[in-house]
Parts: sequence; structure tokens; C-alpha cells
Amino acid sequence: MSDEEYIDIAIEISKHAKYPYGAIVVKDNQIIGRSDDTTLMETSMYSHAELEAIESASKNKNLYGDLKGATLYDSCEPCMMCMGAILYEEFEKIVYAATLEDSNDLYCPEVIVPVEDLVKYAKNKIEIVPELHRESAVQIIKERAATNE
Repeated sequence: MSDEEYIDIAIEISKHAKYPYGAIVVKDNQIIGRSDDTTLMETSMYSHAELEAIESASKNKNLYGDLKGATLYDSCEPCMMCMGAILYEEFEKIVYAATLEDSNDLYCPEVIVPVEDLVKYAKNKIEIVPELHRESAVQIIKERAATNE
């Protein structure tokens, strides 16, 4: 599958999530983690889509600490907290749709530190593919914001 097809899956997850964000983890061309895994906790403010997808991948494939080389597809640019987990797990690529600025402006307050600034702290080189299918993800955030008013 292509980056476009994988990001569309993350965006589709965001349509049905408690909050308008979705993520998947892909390793060796297989989806190994999803933020819509129903076994994960949804009640904590720390249950971000990225962390849920990473946890899902770790549990489902018994890969705790072994996601090196994986790709994260994310309906929104990862925040600082999520980037910590991404750096720890040594992902090789991050593909995201909406930006933190989009999320901040349309849905919820964000501490905005661009992913490009945070990957400088990685042990490995991380490829960033920003704003792929951004408008689709932004539309979902807008719709959710309108229904929460």
C-alpha cells in the first residue's frame, strides 16, 4: 500500500474516534497497530491516537521496545508527548495530515512544537511526510468542533 492509502485509513479512524484523531502503525508493509483497538483505555487525556496505536502494535505483536523501523500514519501532527514515544521506539517515518496549528485553531489548545524540531533528538533519522491529505483531516476536525459547540 502507498502512503496515501495508509493515511486515508488513519483519517477514517478519526471519523469514528472519541476525538477527531486517528493513527496506525505499519511495519514490514503490515498494519500492526491501530488507535481504534477497542481494548485500549479511552478515558485518559493521555490516550492520544498515536500512543494508542503504538500500544496496540506492542500488545498485538509482542513488540514492546521493538518498533524500530516502523512508520506512523497520523491524522494530525504528533504532539510533544507522542513524539517522545515515537523517538523512544525509533520509528523511521512519520506521515501526518492535519497540523498542530489546525488542531489548535479548530478543536483544542495545543503546545505547538513542530515535529521537524523534535526529530532532531532521535537516535536515528526519521523521515517526515507532512500534510498528506490535510484537507480531509481538517474537515473532520471542523465537523467535530461544530458538533461540540
